[in-house]
Amino acid sequence: MESRFFESGKLLFADGTAWTIHAGDGSSLPLARAIASTMRLSPASGPAQWNLLLSCDIGPGAGQPELPLILDSGRKNGGNSISCNFIRTSNNIDLADQMMELGLLIASSAEARGGLLLHGALAEKNGRGILLAGPSDVGKTTASRRLPPPWRSCSDDCTLIVREQGGRYMAHPWPTWSSFLDGDHGQSWDVQASVPLQAVILMSQGEMEHIAPLRQGRAACMLYEIAEQAWYGLNTEYDRTKLQKLRARRFANICELVRHIPAYTLYLSKDGAFWEQIEQVL
Repeated sequence: MESRFFESGKLLFADGTAWTIHAGDGSSLPLARAIASTMRLSPASGPAQWNLLLSCDIGPGAGQPELPLILDSGRKNGGNSISCNFIRTSNNIDLADQMMELGLLIASSAEARGGLLLHGALAEKNGRGILLAGPSDVGKTTASRRLPPPWRSCSDDCTLIVREQGGRYMAHPWPTWSSFLDGDHGQSWDVQASVPLQAVILMSQGEMEHIAPLRQGRAACMLYEIAEQAWYGLNTEYDRTKLQKLRARRFANICELVRHIPAYTLYLSKDGAFWEQIEQVL
């Protein structure tokens, strides 16, 4: 393989899992460069536990191969190689879809180890991570932008949660892939950064700010619906048997999460200081 047709980036998560993402040929360079820039990947110096080889040599109109999601954690500790072949990128919609699918592939590895990809914003204060979750129209992005210092918004759409060997949950910001539909290639997220997850906040619109604890069962059901939103791209296209296995694993991971991380319902108005309610339970 000629070196001019090869670029790679490294992605390291808080649980110690490492990925390398390689452009296998010239056709995949735009995708590899876009994912590396968006996720702020480090330069790869060699093979990792997971090695992803990209190719984009499928012609327009041809069928897209099924995404090789990771269904179990029984793979070997090093040298796992995965090949992904995509249709040649011709517009921003294709590029956003391909990056989203690569994100789901990586997230499936995290879920195989007890993690989760959730449709929720990640906020941080004094080294403590808070998941702000809810349906698409609840106002996660607006709430994230309204947070005052020393609060910090890490992501406004999705969050990847991984679990360390000792059981601690760590939260990584995840890109907002839809931002690329309008040609915004300048946005990036420090996906390799992480904070300990301290609480899950399930947001709901209200007339005034109020926070209340959620029972574990109710929290698990609400989080499952939110998790499914992060995986919507597969719900109509992926093999149903495999999809059922992924969903069962996801729900089990959610049930384990709510046993260790407190969950709350937060009612917030359009202009109230909702973060003060969160600070009361931290």
